[in-house]
Amino acid sequence: MKAIRLKNHDTEEELLWEIRNTKNGRYQLRLRAVLMLKRGYKARYIQKELLISSATYCSWIKKYNEYGNDILKEHNSGRKEGNPKYDAKLFKVVFDALDLMDEYWSVPKMQKLVEETHGVKVPYETMRLHIHAITLNSL
Repeated sequence: MKAIRLKNHDTEEELLWEIRNTKNGRYQLRLRAVLMLKRGYKARYIQKELLISSATYCSWIKKYNEYGNDILKEHNSGRKEGNPKYDAKLFKVVFDALDLMDEYWSVPKMQKLVEETHGVKVPYETMRLHIHAITLNSL
């Protein structure tokens, strides 16, 4: 990997002040990567020390070089439209069906039930978490 040169947007003191005065942990981590590079640490060492991938490291440094530290405050991953909201009734139907059955119900089987009865596709992990929550609440 070719070394990325760091633009001189901020001094070490300014970066340290920003790290100490923000409560945003993600922002602090990103600033620490910039500060470590500014102090002369090698990219591999920074990645290992901060437990980040080389792609993440490169992305942060490139963004910092282009826009300064303000861009590092943003967190734009995930769904652009936000997480979908599911009606709790969908999961209640599944839970009621589980009570009536004597057989083992896998999460994919539960997903299929919801899709067939309500026409809604629910992701595996969402289904698992909702059923787990309903189970805990019924104890």
